[in-house]
Amino acid sequence: MRRQAIAIALAKSGHAREEANELLGKSFVAATQPSFHYIPRGDTMADEGHFDIAYECLAGHTGNFADVSEENLIGALTEKPLVLAPLRMILGLTYNELSWAMKLTRAGTTTSGTTLRNFERGPKPERIMATRTEMIETIAATAVAAMDRTILQIPESARRFFHSKLDKRDTMEGWDTVAVAAGGVPYSTLLYQRYVGGVWRQVQDAYSEVKGDNLLEQPIADLFDASGISYYRSGAGASGATETDRRFGLSPGPDFVLPEDSPTVIIESKVAEDGGTARDKAARIKNAAEAAKTRGLLPCAVVDGKGWSERPKALLDVVIATDGRTYSLTTLAHLLDIPEIAEQHAASG
Repeated sequence: MRRQAIAIALAKSGHAREEANELLGKSFVAATQPSFHYIPRGDTMADEGHFDIAYECLAGHTGNFADVSEENLIGALTEKPLVLAPLRMILGLTYNELSWAMKLTRAGTTTSGTTLRNFERGPKPERIMATRTEMIETIAATAVAAMDRTILQIPESARRFFHSKLDKRDTMEGWDTVAVAAGGVPYSTLLYQRYVGGVWRQVQDAYSEVKGDNLLEQPIADLFDASGISYYRSGAGASGATETDRRFGLSPGPDFVLPEDSPTVIIESKVAEDGGTARDKAARIKNAAEAAKTRGLLPCAVVDGKGWSERPKALLDVVIATDGRTYSLTTLAHLLDIPEIAEQHAASG
């Protein structure tokens, strides 16, 4: 029925074709649903309890921020690397931004954002070696320099248009206002922070890949596992797609290839929560579908998120490229209706 609907739409021309495409696109959009309210649970993201412990360590070494010095910051970071998390939040810096600030503080510093992330999330104090000691010293010096506004200043000519990341209630007057804020701030201050920055922004940025992997890919894998269907699932990120390409000769490497030993079907899954993302991901799915058809394989897609409703034409491109084999979370079980997949399901039963 899906293939028939595509054939009917493509057989029309002019205004009738436009009308058919619009109806076709709407029918697939109706099955999608938003996921913007889903916040990833990163395996290495500190929970609130551990964050509180790290904060107390930082506050303890600095006299509740009344006596902040490079030496005191070094002591806190050495005792508990996770102290870097609350320290970064005070400064308002991501890992990569802190990495650049460290270069501004001490020329020749080569610490990357990835190194900072791994330090914050991982090592135990006894494993901090000489290179880590130097890094910790540079972090402390950078924190002091940033708060003193000797680095990362906003030029006078730009102040009409831009704030500094430190132009917020707790850091407006440097460590003095940090110490005041440590005693408690009005609830309205917390709400304003959410208003201008988003309470979950850091988590969403740090774990953006988790959403795609778990929102669509895991339910697909669960469906196949429960149905006894053999499949190959690409690893996370670009490296996973590259490995799939190397193994099966499919570029771009799709998220799923099945059955694993003698492929007949590929599946590409994409979440899109804005129109621009939907457009870009539609292009990738089309490329994957074309590569699959060249190999004589059936291309399928699983998509979801409100971005597809913002770009229904992008979704229509996906539907046509997959000959109607486009699904969402609400229609996922229909993957088992595809004859080439249904055969495996029947054989396993």
